[in-house]
Amino acid sequence: MACAGVTVVMLTSAAVHAQQHLDGPGQVSPLIVGGNPANTADWPFFTQLLSRYGSSPFCGASYIGDGYVLTAAHCVDGSSASSLNVKVAGFSSGGSDGDRIGVSQVYVHPNFASVSTGYDVALLKLARLPNQGQAVTMAQGSIGQYANNGDLLTVAGLGRLSEGGSSPSTLYEVDVPLVSDSVCRQSGGSYNNVGATQFCAGYSQGQKDACQGDSGGPIVINSGGQRVQLGIVSWGIGCARPNNYGVYADVADLRSWIDGITGGSGTPTVSLSYTENESLGNFTLGETQQHTFTITNTGSSAVTFNTVSLSSAGVASTVVKAQDSCSAATLPANQSCSVGVEFGASAAGSLGVTLDFSVEQSPRQYSAAISANAVDGGSICKGNWDANTIYYRRDQVTYNGYRYQARWWTQGDVPSESGPWGVWRRIGSDPACQ
Repeated sequence: MACAGVTVVMLTSAAVHAQQHLDGPGQVSPLIVGGNPANTADWPFFTQLLSRYGSSPFCGASYIGDGYVLTAAHCVDGSSASSLNVKVAGFSSGGSDGDRIGVSQVYVHPNFASVSTGYDVALLKLARLPNQGQAVTMAQGSIGQYANNGDLLTVAGLGRLSEGGSSPSTLYEVDVPLVSDSVCRQSGGSYNNVGATQFCAGYSQGQKDACQGDSGGPIVINSGGQRVQLGIVSWGIGCARPNNYGVYADVADLRSWIDGITGGSGTPTVSLSYTENESLGNFTLGETQQHTFTITNTGSSAVTFNTVSLSSAGVASTVVKAQDSCSAATLPANQSCSVGVEFGASAAGSLGVTLDFSVEQSPRQYSAAISANAVDGGSICKGNWDANTIYYRRDQVTYNGYRYQARWWTQGDVPSESGPWGVWRRIGSDPACQ
């Protein structure tokens, strides 16, 4: 393997030489030694691993798009999906920042046996798409396409700041140089096994390293103006000890397995954020409903929409696309587009409207769906308006020959004086609503 400078960020603490640093729920893990507070704007993909009810991270990870998180196998091996949470774009330990999400599936590389024998990689499928953060671009091909021996890489994490020391409250990062496999193996012991799915980074004199709590986190290089993830914090002997380098899972070498799970096929990673399923509640039969689907490009590169179409189910009727800024559009990173729809109901009952779309840069077919329930207006009619009556959202009244519907809770507000942004919305005339 080539040798190059590397910056590594770690969240969990773990040490390996005489002792391996292994992170996981209830385990000690590695941290950042000799580094500095990170500029969080450089790490929008950084992700924390937490136990379901825990508040402090036990490992690091990275968001790679389409609802997948990349981490070290030893962080989650033997853990059930229901026992895990992640916090995408979470930069403080125990803080309220970031988007906390459950895990629906855990994938551990089938060849993983121990950190010293490689294949220390796992994927977590999230229960929903994150509404914060941005996907990282992963290396492909070989690490030599991105870095040479001695090049600096950057690693980040929330792990300990020194071996056996305290952990920071916010994300730290440190730069470390890429080291060749042959130099790394000269450290002996477990380092003799460093092979194709791993690489080493660090200084022969020590002083800078990942530490307990950083396991699973990303080590990256700045390539062409963007950060590319080259590796995953795996193990080391102690923290920042002389001639004991940090060992990282090689993302480029493991890319075929990663893509086999996620369905990806190369860089850059496509990452789109949208609400997959949303319930709009009840509405009155005869009304026209409106909804806006919003799609945000949380990846690092622009995407171009191939198809954008609507379908309906149940009693949905007259479904029309009222507004569309997505079709045939190219959406830059960190930008959003939207599709507005209008629909009604042919009868009382449940209904659904689905937006299906695809982009040129991904083989995946995407879907966002809304559901609602049309009810007979007579069941919620409150008759003639009365100033002393409390009305709730969707309640209807008749006033001066017109029918009005409440947008929210109200008492004493005269319907005809409500105006376009007031509590009452005029929906027509209906002598039956008396």
